[in-house]
Amino acid sequence: MDAIISTFQIDWKIIIAQLINFAIVVFVLWYFAFKPLAKTMAERTNKIEKSLKDASEIEDRLKKVGEENQQRITAARKEAEAIIQQGQQLAEKQKQETIAKTKEEAAKVVAASKQQIVLEKEKMVTEIKKEIGELVTMAAQKVIAEKLTDKKDQEIIENVIKKI
Repeated sequence: MDAIISTFQIDWKIIIAQLINFAIVVFVLWYFAFKPLAKTMAERTNKIEKSLKDASEIEDRLKKVGEENQQRITAARKEAEAIIQQGQQLAEKQKQETIAKTKEEAAKVVAASKQQIVLEKEKMVTEIKKEIGELVTMAAQKVIAEKLTDKKDQEIIENVIKKI
């Protein structure tokens, strides 16, 4: 029994020594490995969370900038459409003015031409009357020969011109 008790005592000593060794190893690992590792992990976790937060803020800013750009594009398109419409209206107005001026000028040309034609017609009629009167006089002179005087001759010419 003494041998059993002494082995039992030795086992207690070994167990206690192993427990002390285990505690020392745990303390050393905790102090030199787990604690710095936990600190590094906490720092990395904080960095990752900060990066995620920054990424979320950047994404929100990007959405806002995208919306602002879309609004600017829409406003620019509306402005461009307004400018195009103003240009078309101005072109149409100038077209109408040009057409009106052209019609007015054409009317003036037509009126001037008509007046010129009337004047030329009157001139031709006057010339024709003179020529007819002269022809009639010459014919009458040949027919009557010497029976009429110059005064009588002039009266006949004027009467013929008036009738014509």
